[in-house]
Amino acid sequence: MWTSEDVAGLLNGVLLGAPGASASGCALDSRLVQAGQMFFALPGEKVDGHAFIQSAWEKGAGTVIGLASRLEAAEVVIPPGKALVLVDSVTEALNRLAKAWRRELGAKVVGITGSNGKTTTKDMVAAVLGQRYQVHESKGNHNNELGLPLTILSAPPDTEVLVLEMGMRGLGEIRALCAIGEPDIGVITNIGTTHLELLGSQENIAKAKWELIEALPPNGIAILNGEDEWSVHKGITDSHPQRFYGIQRTYATSEIRAVNLETDGTLGTKFSVVWGSEQVEVRLPLPGEHNVLDALAALAVGTVLGVSLAEGAEGLLKLRLSKMRLEVLPGVEGSTLISDVYNANPVSMQASLRVFNERSGGNPTLAILGEMYELGDAAESGHRVVGQVVAELGIGHLISVGALAEGIAQGAREAGYPEEKISVCINRAEAITQAKAWLAAQGFSDQGEPTGRSAGRSAVNKGTWVLIKGSRGMKMEEITQALQTYPEEKGR
Repeated sequence: MWTSEDVAGLLNGVLLGAPGASASGCALDSRLVQAGQMFFALPGEKVDGHAFIQSAWEKGAGTVIGLASRLEAAEVVIPPGKALVLVDSVTEALNRLAKAWRRELGAKVVGITGSNGKTTTKDMVAAVLGQRYQVHESKGNHNNELGLPLTILSAPPDTEVLVLEMGMRGLGEIRALCAIGEPDIGVITNIGTTHLELLGSQENIAKAKWELIEALPPNGIAILNGEDEWSVHKGITDSHPQRFYGIQRTYATSEIRAVNLETDGTLGTKFSVVWGSEQVEVRLPLPGEHNVLDALAALAVGTVLGVSLAEGAEGLLKLRLSKMRLEVLPGVEGSTLISDVYNANPVSMQASLRVFNERSGGNPTLAILGEMYELGDAAESGHRVVGQVVAELGIGHLISVGALAEGIAQGAREAGYPEEKISVCINRAEAITQAKAWLAAQGFSDQGEPTGRSAGRSAVNKGTWVLIKGSRGMKMEEITQALQTYPEEKGR
């Protein structure tokens, strides 16, 4: 990596302290600093990183980047062997160094965005490419103006492919991320209504997402969802090489497609992927067509970079998802929790409900559904359509969480869902109480064996199945934690 002297030169900054101090990797939180890393003292409205500079050095940071306007050089006590680089803007310094390190790595870069499924697709792309390359990917929610450069600067020197998730809340944001990451391949999972509140129209959402494709070099390849109308529409007038993937051939004939989909175990899916004359069976440890589409996107990226379908299928079989996405956990009263709480919008909520209903094996079902944010004028209709799907599928009981989620309950009522099957809760605590009471009434023991009217039921997993889902800001994981059982609780 670099030394403090290298960093000061790249930033045209003022170097104080040791010119040979380590500057390998980076951290934005002093509590997470590892030995030899750079610490960026980002100023903020609530927390100012400059207050934690000494702490960062104590944790092992080699080089600190701070604002010249905030620090008096004469008053800064720099430990031996450490360095401080003073700059005019810490955020700009972060971006400039990330762009420099991306170029120094010489790695291929895959950029991924979309209204739904981008984190799952990112995980799948990394799994597929990991069969042949040294891959470094975005972690957690590192998909914004701070997270993306952090991801790049954290990439080890032997990285061959960077897989970067790109989020956005407005026009121009993905373009700015691309200016740092300089993607060679762009993946758009779909163009939906998420962020409608911020962008005003689906056309603007499409325009914002398409900034990823516009940022590709002339020979950069766009990986597009043939089941997504807006992606196909935008692709018609774009000159970049394109590779479509899909299942139904709804809007485009896809070069990479899935056939013969079937369930595989409790939450798995088996299908065949077809590309030209090649056909390979894939066993995906996830349920639902929406996840198959994400897998096809990952396999399509693989074909661009020389990973065979067979290699890609092997990578998907070993897939490990980011936390809080479709976790299967043991719950109280012998229940099975399907915790998919990372985020939610009407499309992903409906998909999760359909998969949940399909895989519950005839067991009692409980859907605990929270508010969905950033839907703008579509907030009311978006929540109601989810409720209509609850009614259509005949989910055993519905618990809505939050004021906006009352629209889910209303949509269910309007579709003929019985009032006695609905619990409207204003907050998580109330939802937890209602869920525990309802689960206790189902007549299952703590081991998941039926003890009452449910006795004799045959299913994949005995006991009630519970889906927990809502937008990230709802903190639905707290409901998961309250309903979850842990190994040490057995025998109590």
